[in-house]
This record gives sequence, C-alpha cells and structure tokens, in this order.
Amino acid sequence: MSEETLSAGPKPTIVRHAIIGVTTLMAVLLYLDRFAVGIAATFISEDLRMSQDQMSWFMSAFFWSYALAQVPAGWLSDRFGARRMLSLYILAWSVFTGWLGFAHQVWQVIVLRLLCGVSQAGAYPTAGGLIRVWFPLTRRGVPNSIVALGGRTGGVLAPILTAVLIIHFSHDADPMRFSHSDIVNERNFVMAFQAKADSPRAAIVERLKSRFSDTVQASLEQDVVAQLAAKNPQSVAPVDSNVGWFEELIAQTSSQLKTTDLYDGLDLTHLKLVPEARELVQKRSDGVMLSEDEILRLNRLVTEAAFPNSVKQFRGAGWRPAMVVYGVIGVLVAFAFFVVVRDLPRLHPWSNAAERAFIESEPDIGSIKGDEPPFPLVAILTDLGLWANSLMQVFTNVGWLFVMTSLPRYLDQVHGVPLTWQAIMTAIPTGAGVLGMYLGGWWTDIATRQFGKKWGRRLPILATRFSAGLGYAICLALSLCVAPGPAWLPWCYVAALCLMVFSVDMGNPAVWGYAQDAGGKFTGSVLGWANMWGNLGAAVAPRIYYAVLGEDPRTVDWTILFGVCGLAFVLSGLCSFLMDSTKPLAQTATK
Repeated sequence: MSEETLSAGPKPTIVRHAIIGVTTLMAVLLYLDRFAVGIAATFISEDLRMSQDQMSWFMSAFFWSYALAQVPAGWLSDRFGARRMLSLYILAWSVFTGWLGFAHQVWQVIVLRLLCGVSQAGAYPTAGGLIRVWFPLTRRGVPNSIVALGGRTGGVLAPILTAVLIIHFSHDADPMRFSHSDIVNERNFVMAFQAKADSPRAAIVERLKSRFSDTVQASLEQDVVAQLAAKNPQSVAPVDSNVGWFEELIAQTSSQLKTTDLYDGLDLTHLKLVPEARELVQKRSDGVMLSEDEILRLNRLVTEAAFPNSVKQFRGAGWRPAMVVYGVIGVLVAFAFFVVVRDLPRLHPWSNAAERAFIESEPDIGSIKGDEPPFPLVAILTDLGLWANSLMQVFTNVGWLFVMTSLPRYLDQVHGVPLTWQAIMTAIPTGAGVLGMYLGGWWTDIATRQFGKKWGRRLPILATRFSAGLGYAICLALSLCVAPGPAWLPWCYVAALCLMVFSVDMGNPAVWGYAQDAGGKFTGSVLGWANMWGNLGAAVAPRIYYAVLGEDPRTVDWTILFGVCGLAFVLSGLCSFLMDSTKPLAQTATK
C-alpha cells in the first residue's frame, strides 16, 4: 500500500520522519563524541602528563570495548526495547564524555573511554531495529542512508567543533603564566639545557640559561644531568632530587618570559615555530616594532618550540570544558530521543491509524516471532571467505584510523600547523569519504550487473583498497622527497589522505553487499561479526602507531608509519581475492 492509496482517508502522520530526525541527531553525536579526542589528544596528553605509550592505550581503549560489546548491547535493545535502551546508551556515553573534563589521572580517562565504547556499541544496531519497525520493507534504504550520513557528518564536525571550543575556552589563557604545572616532563626539560651547539634551539636555550642565577646554572652542570640521564628515559615522574633548585629554575624561567628582550638578536628561523610565532618573527625582521604583548607571546611560543614535549602549550586549557559541553549536549539529545521515540507505531500517541497502516502495508518475514535464525557460529568459524572479509576489515581500519587519531599530531609536530587548521585539514578527508560512500553504491551496482556477483563485489573492494594504499604511497613519496617547511606541503598530505578515505568509503557498499549476498538469512550476524573484527583492527591501530613512532618521533618515523599504513591496505586488498559472494553462508551452515 502506497501513501497515495491512503489519500481517500485521513492523511498519515509523519511521526516516522521525527523518529529518523532524532536518530540522525543521535548518529551525529555518536561520531562527534567518538572522535573529538583526536584533535584534543595533544592537550590531554600534556595536561595529564601521559607518555605516548599511555596515549596509544587511551586511543585504542574505546575500540576494544566497542567491538566486544556489539552483540550484548544489541541483545539488550532487543530485550528491553529501542526507546529505553538507546536513550540510556546516549545518556551514558554523554556522561562519560563529560566526565573526561574532570579526570586528572591516566587510568580515569582510559576507563572512561572504555565505558564510552561499551555504551556506544548498541547505537547502530538499535537504530537499525528502530528503522525496521517504523518503515515498510521497500522504504528503509533512504532512512538508513540518512542515519549513516549523520554519523559521517559528526565525523566531519568533530575536529572543527572541538578546535573551536578549545580555542574559545582558552581565549583568556595567560601565556605568561608559567609554573611547575606547565612542565610536561621534568627530566626532558632539564636535559634540554644541554642542547648541542648545532641544534636549532641551542642559542635559545643558552640565552635563557645565561640569565639564571649562579645557583641554578651550577645545578644544571653535567653531574646533575648525568643523574637524570641514568633514570628511565621514558619516565615522566617529577624530578625527585634537588627539588629546591628545580623550583627555582621554574621561577626564574617564568620571570625571564616576562622580559621584552629575552630573545633579541637571535636567529629563530631554523626553529620549528607555530604560524603565529613565524608571523611575529617575520614582522620583526621586516622592521615593524612589536607591541609588548606581542613580544611576550613570542617569548612563550619560542620557549614551547625550544622545549618540545617538555613545556605545555598555553592554549590547551580549553579541552576540559569542551568535553563537558559535549556531555551536556548529549544529555539533551537523550531526553529528546526518549520524548520522540516509541518502540512500535501502535504505541506512539502522535501516530494515527493511517500512518500505522502505511508502515504495516508490506509483509516482513523477519518480524514474525521465531523466524530469526540462530547465530551461525560454526559456519562463521569455518567459512574461508568470511575470514578473508574479517581480515580485510582489520587491515582497512589499521590504515584508516590514522586520519582520526594521529593526523592532528602529525600536522602539529612535523609541520607546525595551528589548531584551527589542524581541525580543518582533519575534517576534509572525512568529507571526501561522504562523496565516496554515495559513488560507491552506484559503482557496486554497475559492477555487479557487468561482471556478476563474485567480481561485482570483489572488484570494488580490491580496487579501492589498492587506491587507498596509493594515497599512503603519495604520503611516503612526499616525506622522502620534500623536507618539512613549505606552507603548501601539509595540503599535499591532506589531498593524498582524501584519496585514501574516499577510496575506503567508496568500497564500503561492496563490503555490505558481500555480507548480504554471502550472509543471506544470516546477514545481520555476518555484519555484526565483520563490524566486530573491523573495530578490533581500530583497537590495535594506535598500538601499531606507537610501536613505529615511539615517545618522540622523528620525521623518518612518520615516514615509516606511512609505509606501514599503505602496506595494511595492500594486505586488505589481497584478502578480497578470497571473498566469494556466490557461495552463501547458508550452504556452509547446512552441510
């Protein structure tokens, strides 16, 4: 029955559209909260004095719990209803996100991210079930696409909105406020005063050191440094010897930052400065007299550049209130979802009989009690094609996650890109993925008609994984051939990563098509199984990145990581050769 045939009677209400509206809003929030920490990672790490090893666990924690909680969270929604459980899920992950802003221990933020993963795990399975009961069988494609687009939109907004919030909340931060809390790693800070003569920061460090008292200068001699060097080089524990002279070192550094002639006459062009500092240096070299405020800001920015991984960025104070804002927004979304949604059309007071008749006009065998097939565990564990599909998802996410978790750090540490532009450059590849998602469905349908079911699914996956690898090959070539410095260079990396994300999303419709073709009546189970493995790949990705980069990565380490991510996509594409849509999983299950 179409909506047109109902025109003789009362006009159907459009409550189902309101259901899709709040569900899409949920999806936007889902990805917004999931990836907001990527752009804030540097500030979180500095604030909590986290090593990169700890940071990699922080980044991967979400995906471990998210992957493993998929099936239990979906079952809870089936058992207790979509309205009640998804409202609870939204409320839970929003509260946990907001609590990040109040965490002051590493274990606290890791636990909160684990809890965020658990509470987000049921979001899409529950949303899918909600669409199933609120839309006829042949009209579910559009709402499915709208909700999926909501998630992608959240992914695009996450870096930009987070950067805006951090900048807003740190607007009044005083660059001259310098205390012990501004030292990220005491050992590194002290060791930096022994910079080699040919180091770009040597003159700056020596100028600062020369203005210290005789007592502090004597304490910075080689015997003290040797004591610190003997300690664990990865340690971020406070300096526990000669505390008096160290606190005096902090106090005198703070005092020197407030002098307008601190770095006069020094060549700062070879130091890796953020764009604001470069602009001030250029302005001064052009003969323009800087204001006292500009000179003091330049002092702080130069000091941050001279002591990387030791001195906290003064603009990072805004990450905590930014997380709280996300938490408050999520509580409001959870309330709106609970008000608007009902588990069934007949239970909704806003839905009339005509709308219910329209929704129920097409029979859906899956809605008949007892028709749902059991989870095909044996078939899943023994099907070669499905294992190839699972590994393909693992390798894909190992390469894909770089953009969401590590690209901002790379742009900051290697190219000195400021926070606002980090956000924009991170969002652009995700936006390219939206276009790829739409074109991928069209391409998959054409390929299936042209080459049949086997190659119609296999070819788009194979081609897009290899083209994603090409994106990283371009990054690798750029890193090998062009030294950091030109303002245009970061945009070249962004363009290459646009190719990567565009390719991944363009191949996703074929991945879903394989699950539908091979899964048959087990499609839901196959999709859930593959999604679990894909997110396990996302869980191990930060640990792989850390294994390559270590605590203080050099440019060559980032170059190696580009190669590793590219190799992951090559392996992902090779896995697709074993995926055969013409061999339904049901045949394996019934043998």
